[in-house]
Amino acid sequence: EKIFLMGSNGFSSVLKECGVEAVGHGVHEPMDLHSFSTFQPDPTVKFVVGGFDPQLTHTKMTKAFIYVREFGAEYICTSQDLVYPMGGSRLLPGVGSVLAGLTAALGHTGKVIGKPSPIFFDIVAREHGITDKSRVLMVGDNLLTDIQFAANSGIDSAVVYTGVTKPKDVTESAVKPTYCLNSVAELL
Repeated sequence: EKIFLMGSNGFSSVLKECGVEAVGHGVHEPMDLHSFSTFQPDPTVKFVVGGFDPQLTHTKMTKAFIYVREFGAEYICTSQDLVYPMGGSRLLPGVGSVLAGLTAALGHTGKVIGKPSPIFFDIVAREHGITDKSRVLMVGDNLLTDIQFAANSGIDSAVVYTGVTKPKDVTESAVKPTYCLNSVAELL
C-alpha cells in the first residue's frame, strides 16, 4: 500500500525511512481538463496525506481528490493550522488553510493526526512512558491548534504571545490556556 503525499521531500524521506512508500510529492506538471478525465491513479494508493507542501498545485490537489472520492483512499491531514508564524509579524498560510479547498471539495476534513488531535499525544505518551498527565505542559503560540491540542489531550497548556496569538485573542476565544506567557523565557 502506498500514500499519495501532498508534502515536502523531507516528509517523503521520513516516510521512506519508516518503510512507507509515498508517491505524489515534488513537482507536478500542470494538467488540463482532458488530462484529468483520463488520469489513471495508482491502485495501490490507499491513503492521501496532506501536510506542508511548498510545491502544492491544483494538479496535485485534484489527483488527491480523485484518489479519495473515486478510489476510496483515506484522507489524513497532518495539521489544521490556519497560519504559520515566520518571525516578527509575518504569517504564512498554514496547512489547514492550504488544504481548505480540498477539504471543502471532499466535504470533510479527513482524519487529523496532528494538532489539535490527541492522537499525537497518545503516541508520544506511549513511546516515552508518560502516565502522569499533570507533569506535562504543552507550550504553543496558537489557540486553535496548540492549546486546543492540550485541552483535547487532557494536559495543561501555556500560550506564548510571540507568534500567532495575542492577549486580546485569549480574551475573545472559547479556547483557554492554563497559563499565558510573553515568551518561553518565563518558563526558566
